[in-house]
Amino acid sequence: MKERYEQEIEQLLNELEAESPPPANAPQPQDDSALPLDDQQSPYAPRPKESMRLVSPGKLALGGVVLAVLGLLPLFPVWTSLAGLAIMVVAVVWMFIQRMGSQQPSYWRGRRVDEPPQGAWQRFRHWLSK
Repeated sequence: MKERYEQEIEQLLNELEAESPPPANAPQPQDDSALPLDDQQSPYAPRPKESMRLVSPGKLALGGVVLAVLGLLPLFPVWTSLAGLAIMVVAVVWMFIQRMGSQQPSYWRGRRVDEPPQGAWQRFRHWLSK
């Protein structure tokens, strides 16, 4: 058995030596459009959702801060700063609601690990277990 492996190894080495390497100054064809297989994204990988929302909680909070700072200037009435603070509070609450409601599902090899419960009773029990 050992001799057989040694013979196969020697045969492979001889075949590699028999092949002539390409000349060093020969231009290598480069195809930039084709990625190596290791770098290509799997067709089963989850794709992130593209957000088409014009107003996000962060933008709303930034607008509230700007409005609150403008309300501190003597050119604007006091209610402007109060409106800015109210907008900031709404943005923070929106951030918390958004984070609680959007749990990213776990994927392994392109399939979800934890399937959502199907019936109303299973969904209720799943909601209680969170």
